[in-house]
Amino acid sequence: MKIAKISDAEYEIMKIIWNEEGEVTTADIVEKLGEDNSWKLTTILTLANRLVDKNVLSLRKEGRINYYSPNISKEEYKSYQANDFIEDMYDGSVKSLIASLYNTKKIKKEDIDELKDWIRRI
Repeated sequence: MKIAKISDAEYEIMKIIWNEEGEVTTADIVEKLGEDNSWKLTTILTLANRLVDKNVLSLRKEGRINYYSPNISKEEYKSYQANDFIEDMYDGSVKSLIASLYNTKKIKKEDIDELKDWIRRI
């Protein structure tokens, strides 16, 4: 299944839904976003509807209440996006990604040692 890329704002909504057990209502999302969030209810509904359109969320309506549940897990989304990133940016080469991180000093010796240990175990 192809998983659509979601925006940063949509990802904020998904983090809330992924952290909950079972279905989440629009009111639950508003509450979890907290008072610091400046999004209006219409913005939240628009973002949730986009996620439904992208088949990332399922929607069940009961009267005027929307119940949302994830169609994919956070791990599935992250894995798909990581693979897509490596394919797009490094022609599918994990080695090129690691070399880029090493050359720009974004990866430490400890990280490399952990990767070597992990590779030996698999």
